[in-house]
Amino acid sequence: MTRGSAVENKQAPHRRAVHLDDHIIVQMQALATGRTDEALNARFGISYNTWRKLLAGEAVRPSLADRLKLRIEALQTSDT
Repeated sequence: MTRGSAVENKQAPHRRAVHLDDHIIVQMQALATGRTDEALNARFGISYNTWRKLLAGEAVRPSLADRLKLRIEALQTSDT
């Protein structure tokens, strides 16, 4: 067994990382109240590093993506 296949087998039961749609990123940018760790954590529950990852179009954990979608929905509902 090669090392690569061992890693693939180990990760197989887990859901793979996902990319957020561009429209979600645009919504987050519109809803952001600041771009510091504190502001992003208070608003979306993410760190500045995660924010940069999202802006760069990198994949994130499915649980994070799901949580962000729910948070954005809640913020949009409370703003109307």
